[in-house]
Amino acid sequence: MYEYEVVSADAHIEAPPTRWTDRLPAALRDQAPTVVEMPDGGQGVALGDERVPLGLTITGGLTYDQFRQKGLRYDDDPPGTGQPAQRIAEQDRDGVDAEVLFSTVIATMFTKMQDPELIGACVRAYNDWLDEFCSYDPDRLFGIALMPFNGVRPAVEELERVAAKPGIRGVHLLKFPSGDSYLSREDDEFWSVANDLSVPIIAHHNFGGDDKAKSHPMSGMKEKALEIAGGADLAMFAWLLTCDLPMPTLPILTVEQLFLSGTLDKYPNLRFHFAETGIGWLPYWLEQMEDRFDRHRFWANVELPRRPLQYFRDHFTFSFQEDHAGVALRHSIGIDNICWANDFPHSVGDWPWSNEVRARQFNGLPIDEVRKIQGLNIAAQLGVITPAEKAELAARPLKNPLDQTPPTRGARRIPAGV
Repeated sequence: MYEYEVVSADAHIEAPPTRWTDRLPAALRDQAPTVVEMPDGGQGVALGDERVPLGLTITGGLTYDQFRQKGLRYDDDPPGTGQPAQRIAEQDRDGVDAEVLFSTVIATMFTKMQDPELIGACVRAYNDWLDEFCSYDPDRLFGIALMPFNGVRPAVEELERVAAKPGIRGVHLLKFPSGDSYLSREDDEFWSVANDLSVPIIAHHNFGGDDKAKSHPMSGMKEKALEIAGGADLAMFAWLLTCDLPMPTLPILTVEQLFLSGTLDKYPNLRFHFAETGIGWLPYWLEQMEDRFDRHRFWANVELPRRPLQYFRDHFTFSFQEDHAGVALRHSIGIDNICWANDFPHSVGDWPWSNEVRARQFNGLPIDEVRKIQGLNIAAQLGVITPAEKAELAARPLKNPLDQTPPTRGARRIPAGV
């Protein structure tokens, strides 16, 4: 058993797409994402007429006055864009044992694609490259494979294909498995396979409710909505439980659809991780959701085998970077449901100073809670360690005690006198 102490529950491989596009069939390569020169002297990623400049996604190690929205280059080998050995060295410098590895620019590009053949080919090529990258050290590099979003059958086929790959630890949904932003019975085929294979399902922010007009039952969704026990419209009832918190970034409606639809009762092995959502909003929503469930479940004739809060605690984890409000209210959320992350190499991360971020938030907490939040929760959610191993590791003293006097937020990255 690898003795995990610090695992970032959200990090990114910002490598140029040319690392994997040569795996595509020759006839599709000219339609794939590529690296282009930008007018400002920087580089970007292009797909058709779409251009995404390099900037805030590769700011690791820069001071705040060096941040740029554009104008950076892969050619300069910035942190977070290199080969696996470089990535391990970057983890060591930051005091991190392992990272959950997403793509960002490429995932954004994929959602612009329309051709099913191109989508499937790009997803397979990227996932095969990701598996090889993470297989360099699968104890420390946790690859999250992208899933196609053009129907349940392609998603199921790719899920089955990547499930046994040694570098893959979970699958990244960009939308619900059917390719939509709301739940449907079509998705059951995907949930069933994920349940049987015990593959964790991961999202960066969210994979459903990508647009408020589609999420709100009064804005055109009603004719497509599932019904729940008692005949109530699932979308309308779920909307009541969101307590009007903002979407689409927060995965509130997505979580509610999963437990109200019976999905989590039918497929009890499903585990979900939502990255970069923050956690400070969770105590309010969970409290209000429980209250509103009781207010509305009688007229709607909704009966669930478990309380909404219990579904939440049994199936979901969420990651944050620096969120003192959420940490202070951690017991209202559930100690086992929150996961620290550095978001390296993005602009909200603090590589290579994340030990200071953790010290600011976790000093004074019981050691078992620190161990769970800063590493063990996400390792267990991904199935990297067992619940028994998590309990054993949580009981151990910290190998690397937290700094008792960490610098204030941003102290190392704001130039003197500014």
